[in-house]
Amino acid sequence: MFRSKLTVSYSMAVFLVSILSFQSQSIGDTVKDVHIDSKTRAAIVDDIGELLMEKYIFLDVAERIKEHISTRLKNGDYDSIDDPARFAMVLVEDLYQISEDRHFYLEFNPERAELIRAQRSRSKEEKAAAEKQYCEDDRLKNFGFKKLEHLKGNIGYLDIRFFSNAVYGGETAVAAMNFLANMDAVIIDLRDTPGGYPNMVQLLCSYFIRGTREGRTHLNTFERRFDDSMEQFWTISYVPGQRMYDMDLYLLTSKYTGSGAEEFVYNMKNLQRATLIGETTGGAAHHVEDVVIQDSFVMHLPSGRPINPISGSNWEKTGVQPHIAVEAEKAYDKAYLIALEQLLKKVEAEEQLFQINWAMDGLKAKLNPIEIDEKTLGRYVGSYGERRVWLDNGELIYQRTGPQHRLIALRENLFGLEGLDRFRIEFILDKRGQAKELIGLYDNGMKDSSERTK
Repeated sequence: MFRSKLTVSYSMAVFLVSILSFQSQSIGDTVKDVHIDSKTRAAIVDDIGELLMEKYIFLDVAERIKEHISTRLKNGDYDSIDDPARFAMVLVEDLYQISEDRHFYLEFNPERAELIRAQRSRSKEEKAAAEKQYCEDDRLKNFGFKKLEHLKGNIGYLDIRFFSNAVYGGETAVAAMNFLANMDAVIIDLRDTPGGYPNMVQLLCSYFIRGTREGRTHLNTFERRFDDSMEQFWTISYVPGQRMYDMDLYLLTSKYTGSGAEEFVYNMKNLQRATLIGETTGGAAHHVEDVVIQDSFVMHLPSGRPINPISGSNWEKTGVQPHIAVEAEKAYDKAYLIALEQLLKKVEAEEQLFQINWAMDGLKAKLNPIEIDEKTLGRYVGSYGERRVWLDNGELIYQRTGPQHRLIALRENLFGLEGLDRFRIEFILDKRGQAKELIGLYDNGMKDSSERTK
């Protein structure tokens, strides 16, 4: 029943992952023992030109691209390229050079071409087998849901690596949302999320956005030139589990956040529903269709564009700017700290307050490291029963009976252990400023004390 609610007309509505694949593959990639001749190169260029004129979003751009690659073919610029993979990547550069559209992609991939043909076959058996294969490919990646975590302070963290087709990954998405529903704030990490299906965007948005019209809110409209059609996406009026309309929501972004992931953050930003933290996103907005060319090549063809009902535009080429701009690698710590600071204003429960302050001390020291001179650190050197503290190249080292840990200053006399967040050390000083006692602090609130013995 759940899947049928999500099965509308999404088979061609996939935002494909072209930002990262474009950057990660080299023109020098080759295919052994496979070669193409001048006739095949000409046929590929002609097919691309015709497809652009028929389906590309902007007709004037399609005309310029077609002219560009046709001229290059006539001038013999492609004559020396007989490797199909390399030819595909050269054409990708030519397509991007004119359009600056990050969703353009062409690859030599006979296996994927066969799968696409099977998906569109008139044979029910072939179509079913193709759909099963697509689902299995996503299942092996847990439908894009990489990590789900309960952080100190009762904050939820979700790392999504791609937006799977909700027909396949909907149940996993629902499980993740129900896990997060028990939190007091949520961080969703999209820094390594280059795209995905709009129906998964629609599903996830439905958990966080309050419906404004019959329980639904308009998220996006896709416009297509080739058939003059429009397809609207609204939040879903019913989703399994609790909604999180009023929960603080933080979205982490980077320059690698692309396409469908950008739609998610763009929707949330325009609806003023989340705080975006990180870098401006990649800027790939267009709706993509898979097309098979000359039996063995697959082209990701931008055939539509999203129009946001609030902005009247989209994020193509501009990307989505965060509310708080920080380097991508610092976005998690920054978001977590802000979430804790906001919770600190609301929370009254003593145990949760302890967890919030514990986490904040660690994050503040990580974002703004505290430097303590070697003379001051020397006050803490000594033996505390079976515990020992010593200096090594200007850094305090701690050992009880097991491994050694470098101490990280959280405050002048409070230290965390590198790689061990559940335990900390506080030094108690005498009147002369020398450490007389070591207090072991645990993240469950327990303490133990060791007097200085040497």
